[in-house]
Amino acid sequence: MKKKIFQSTLLLIVLSAISKILSFGVRIYLGRKLNSEAMGYYSLAMPTLVFLIALAQMGIPSALSKVIAQKEKPYISIMASLILSVVNNTCLILIFLFFIPRLSVMIFQRGDMELLLKAMIAMIPMVTLSGILKGILQGQQHHATACASQIFEEIFRIIYLILFFQNGFISPLHLAQGAMFSIFIGECGSTLFMLIVMYWDKKPMKYDHEVLKIHHFSEILELSIPMTSARFIGSFTYFIEPMIFLAFAANASSMSEAYGILNGYVMPLITMPSFISVTLSSALLPSFTYEFSHGHIAKAKKIFYVIFSVCLSIGVVCSLICFLFANELLTLFYGNPQGASFLRMLSIPFMIYSLQPVLSSVLHALNRSKRALFDTVMGCILRLAILFFFTVIFHELTLIYALCSGMVLTTLLHGFHVIVAFWELR
Repeated sequence: MKKKIFQSTLLLIVLSAISKILSFGVRIYLGRKLNSEAMGYYSLAMPTLVFLIALAQMGIPSALSKVIAQKEKPYISIMASLILSVVNNTCLILIFLFFIPRLSVMIFQRGDMELLLKAMIAMIPMVTLSGILKGILQGQQHHATACASQIFEEIFRIIYLILFFQNGFISPLHLAQGAMFSIFIGECGSTLFMLIVMYWDKKPMKYDHEVLKIHHFSEILELSIPMTSARFIGSFTYFIEPMIFLAFAANASSMSEAYGILNGYVMPLITMPSFISVTLSSALLPSFTYEFSHGHIAKAKKIFYVIFSVCLSIGVVCSLICFLFANELLTLFYGNPQGASFLRMLSIPFMIYSLQPVLSSVLHALNRSKRALFDTVMGCILRLAILFFFTVIFHELTLIYALCSGMVLTTLLHGFHVIVAFWELR
């Protein structure tokens, strides 16, 4: 059992590492190809895209993976998930189309942002389909395939960007559009890979002859809504955070620069190990659920402890590297040491950041999604409250304090609720 878990964990880490390296390469490539104005358009639109993806997927992929892990014949649950996704995506696209002109003028205060926002529409159904396919694969314990699909996503995206930037001079807005559209191309590549693997799979899916009923939809929604709520709150916080920060800033230009350094240079480095915990947590949810639903409590806990230990070890090592070699890391990847002080300040608290996805997955597997949602809400409220009340005092350092406080509170609350749940399972 231990050997099998170790081998599966190692394979997932290797595949995730390749995917993360390619993803980081895309970020560096975009940073070198997009001028400051184009990067401004792109960065300004990203919070909206993250928010849309959270609404489009509605937590259905994670909920579906859990339901499939519990059933021998999951066909009816897959159909319910597809119908829910189609209805949700249709409504979301229509609402977003209606609000695009208002968003570009009232919130972004730039009429030309309308073109960039329209480029996101095609991503909504594609991201949803890709998520559902990953949920199916993870629920069937095909974690390596689901993880490998991310590699194809980055490869397709890189190929598209290389071809796109060979067109010579393009306006900043169209450069940003091209960078945004590369996300859609990547999702197409990932989806194509998963469909091919499913087509050639020798194991046919077991069909049930049950009629699709209301309780099949509620089964998915009871899991997906709390998951969506947590993700929705996080993405909404990300969306309004710069607005609050800049509204109370004494010097808007310097604060904008600090915000750009933090999100453009420091955060990609400090959160890099999280790709391992996110991958492992995606594998943990169906595996833990399967053992737990079959009464194998000891095996379920063993899977959790192994993945928890791996994530904690990697988080500690990476944080120490960031603390000791902040200048060298930033110079290596970006060509300058800007943000080194921010990186050092964040490195120690972010040792536990990699545990958050793992703890959250266990709470969902134990049917304590509401607890996970509560923890996320508390962390986001604390984060925004610190920005609201202390920006005028601590200026750009408020970003660090708010980020660390919210993250630490959410992670510790997750840990507390997991301990309570395990205690009740004795």
